[in-house]
Amino acid sequence: MNKDTLGSLAVILVGVAAFGTVLAFSEQPTACPCNSSSGAICIHNPCPKETLTVQSYWINTPTNLTLNILNAGASPKALIAYYVKDSNGAQCANGNWSGPTLPPAIAISVNILIDGRAFTFQTGMSYTVTIVESTYDQFTFTIT
Repeated sequence: MNKDTLGSLAVILVGVAAFGTVLAFSEQPTACPCNSSSGAICIHNPCPKETLTVQSYWINTPTNLTLNILNAGASPKALIAYYVKDSNGAQCANGNWSGPTLPPAIAISVNILIDGRAFTFQTGMSYTVTIVESTYDQFTFTIT
């Protein structure tokens, strides 16, 4: 090899080594705390998925539905609103509801009351119930 080729090769090797050093010391993925807004690169999200599930339900009257709801998440859920739609798209809502607070890993009965003007609960019909909790997460259930 001649001198010019060796010089060029040396410059390339030094450049690659410098670039590798910069990469090695740049921000590495980390585990991020719940609700992190740090902008860090997260390798996984340690926050448990927050979920509410309906374990059972029953129609008490044409205007009263009871849902047995399990909070499968890690934090309490304060329920603040609900929306109910029938299979025809008619909707009843309570957007200013002081519902119960569901502790983690506990199932409790929750009454859903409607005014009976748009529709009434009937056995054999299908309904979609959306429950909103205090951080405005929404959980939707289909009752058939």
